[in-house]
Amino acid sequence: MGIQILPSSEVRDHMAEIIKSISKEGTSCFITQYGKAQAVMISVERFNELISLVEDALDEKDEFLALRVEEARRNFKKTGGIKFEL
Repeated sequence: MGIQILPSSEVRDHMAEIIKSISKEGTSCFITQYGKAQAVMISVERFNELISLVEDALDEKDEFLALRVEEARRNFKKTGGIKFEL
């Protein structure tokens, strides 16, 4: 998985190729304006992975929910899954 750093003008001129590279090869693209990174393009799959990780981390900060998540993980390993209700 590579990282590209491109100025916004190049991204504008080559958007289709950049999107293809990001979605096909799993690369990321930092988009710069005036020499500073202003945005990042990543694939939808990578975005969903990152959001899932963030949500898991936030959930585990809640002590009660963290205990339930840990219980669910243990049960999942043992049985292949349980119904999770609060």
